[in-house]
Amino acid sequence: MALPNSAIIKVANVPNAGVAVLTGTTIGTLGSNTNGTTIYTAGANGGRVISLTASTNDTVAINTFVYILRGGSTVIPVGLVNIPVSSGNTNAARFVVDFLNGINIPGLPIDNTGRQYIPLMPNDVLRATTLANLSGGTSAFIMANGMDYSA
Repeated sequence: MALPNSAIIKVANVPNAGVAVLTGTTIGTLGSNTNGTTIYTAGANGGRVISLTASTNDTVAINTFVYILRGGSTVIPVGLVNIPVSSGNTNAARFVVDFLNGINIPGLPIDNTGRQYIPLMPNDVLRATTLANLSGGTSAFIMANGMDYSA
């Protein structure tokens, strides 16, 4: 199907990334924006998160609620992911947790490479919170990489 002459193609080609640090003060509740920490903010034309990984130096597993905050008040749940003990932080648990591996957050769209991604509307904010206290002095680190759409 050919596009009309007036069509403007939007391509996700503007690199964007972010990191959230979750600590003992980021305890929230499912379905709310309570104590959420920003991981990634989409651009003015929207975007897509193509990589979302987490690591921790905590000695207990961490349940992490990931959601999109739209318009400053609407919470759109993406998923609840468990970050196992010391993920990505020790030789015994050297791998980070891949949130977009097709298992941790099922039902997301799949791109032409077979990978899941999180689609974001203009100015959407991808956020996360923990559901319980982290051990004293420990943190979880969530890193997002993506592309924003250009006009």
